[in-house]
Amino acid sequence: MELVNAERQRDATVAEYASNQHSNMDTPVVFAKLPFQFRILAKQGLWKLPFVGWYLKRSGQVPIDASSSRSAIAGLLRGVSALRSGMRLFVFPEGSRTVDGRLQTSASGAAFMAIRAGVPLVPLALVGTYELLPIHVYSLRPRPLKMIVGEPIPTAGLTTKDADALTLKLHDAIGAMYYAHHPEMDVASAGADSSSPE
Repeated sequence: MELVNAERQRDATVAEYASNQHSNMDTPVVFAKLPFQFRILAKQGLWKLPFVGWYLKRSGQVPIDASSSRSAIAGLLRGVSALRSGMRLFVFPEGSRTVDGRLQTSASGAAFMAIRAGVPLVPLALVGTYELLPIHVYSLRPRPLKMIVGEPIPTAGLTTKDADALTLKLHDAIGAMYYAHHPEMDVASAGADSSSPE
């Protein structure tokens, strides 16, 4: 697997990392390639799965329940607390896997947490994981993989009113890296991709 811009991972600054979500292989790739300790924000339903739930709880991962606005905010605030404690956090702003290999709408939760915690937001692009294991496919299709590390997006001076604009900036940064390193994907047909509030 190729890691592009690896030097950007050497910054000791606490930050929130966010990437596109294309496959069940995304999370293993992220855990394999981010060279520091971090927590991942994940759907609370995973905590109910045998062994998986035990591992998530034991390892201190951060659950979020999107069944209501109130419970979703509570999950985001847990993410903020992790960042403020000095722990890096990883999130999938899209919230679910793509069905066609293109970027989806991004929710504003990632931006909200970064702003509230006062940490940079680092865009990541995962290339090849969709082709490796698309949604509703249960056998691997080996192919080269890439993870591209983007420039950190600062949040200093921002308030939560800026979350939507920061979400769009994050979405555009991930998209630019993804499509630049994935030339066979038709960018023009992905023009409807956009960002929206949580």
